[in-house]
Amino acid sequence: MKKLTKILALGLAAALLLAGCAIKTPATVGTVGDTTITAGVYLLAQYEAFVQAKALASETDVNAVLKATITDEDGNETTGADYVSAKTLEGVYRYAAAEQKYAEMGGELSESDLALITEQVDTQWESMEDTYTANGIGYQSLMAWAENSYKQEALLDMLYGQDGTEPVSDADLTAYAEENFFRFSYLLLPYFDMSTFSTLDEDQQAQVLEMAQEAAGKTTSSEDLQAMAEEYLPQVGELLGNGMGADSAANYMVTGALVNYDTLTSYLGEDAAGQVKAMAEGEVRALESTGYNYGAVVVVKEAVFNDTTTLDTLRSDALWGFKYDELQQQLADEGAAAAALDQSAMNTYSPRKIKG
Repeated sequence: MKKLTKILALGLAAALLLAGCAIKTPATVGTVGDTTITAGVYLLAQYEAFVQAKALASETDVNAVLKATITDEDGNETTGADYVSAKTLEGVYRYAAAEQKYAEMGGELSESDLALITEQVDTQWESMEDTYTANGIGYQSLMAWAENSYKQEALLDMLYGQDGTEPVSDADLTAYAEENFFRFSYLLLPYFDMSTFSTLDEDQQAQVLEMAQEAAGKTTSSEDLQAMAEEYLPQVGELLGNGMGADSAANYMVTGALVNYDTLTSYLGEDAAGQVKAMAEGEVRALESTGYNYGAVVVVKEAVFNDTTTLDTLRSDALWGFKYDELQQQLADEGAAAAALDQSAMNTYSPRKIKG
C-alpha cells in the first residue's frame, strides 16, 4: 500500500509540475519602449517571418525551412532559422516604434478606420483561424497587428506627406515617379496558347519574333498597335493552330499601362523589363517576354505624366515607393534601440514549434 501511495504521489507531483509549466507560459516577452509585447503579437510576427522564409526556401516542412540556406532580400545567405529570428525581431521593433510614434504625433484611429480594419481582420480570421489558433495567435492579437499596420501606413503621410512634419517636395516626388514608374503600350504575339496548352517550338518562336520586329518597324505610336494586331495575330494563330484572328486583338493588347518596376518585371520578365526601363520616351522596340505575357512583344514607351495622370493622382503611390522602406528601417532601428525583451520568454516560443 505504501508503494502504491508513493507511486500515486509521484504521479501527482508530475502532473502538478506539468500544469505548472503550462501556467508559466509567458503572456508577454518583454517591452520595447513603452509598448508591452504580448505573446500573441510576438507569435504573429514570428509566423509572418516564417511565411517569408518559406517562400525563399521553396520548402513546406517547418524543419526543412528552418534548416535551409536561403538568400535574403539584401542578397546575403543565411539559414531559415536565423532569418525567422531576425525578421521576428524586426517586426516586433517596428510594431512598438510605430505605436509610440503614432501616439506622439497625435494619431487616432477613426470609427471608419476601425470598421474597415475589423472587416479585413474578420475576413482573414475566417480563412485562417485554424492556422492562427494552432500557432497560439488569437483574434485580438491579429486585430492589434492590423491596427498597427494601418498606423505604419498613416505615419508615412504624417511624416512625409504634403502636411507632414518632413514633407517631400513635389520636385523630388516627380523625379521619383519618372524614374521608377513606367507607362507603356504593347502588343503580345504569344508563344503559348492558354486554351490548348500548345507551345511554339524554337523555330516558330523565331518566326514570331521576326513578326514582332517587322511590326515594331511599322509602329510610331500606340495608335498603330491595333493595325499591327490585325496583321500579325492571324499569322501567329496559324502557327499555334488555334484559329486566332484579328478579332482577338483586345486580348493581346495593353494600352497606357502605368506600373512600377516589380509589376513590369512580372509582365515581361527581368530582361525585357530592363530594356523597357532603358528605352526613351516614344521609342518602339520588339522584345521577348518571359514573364506572365510569354511571347514576342511590340512595346511603345510613353510619358509617365499626361493629361489624366498628374503628380496629385500619383502622389500616394510615389510617396509609398519613395519613403516606405526608409520608414520601415527607421522604425526597426528605433525599436531596437528601446528594446528590453526577455530572451528566456522568447525561447519558449521557438520557431521549431510553428505549425506550418
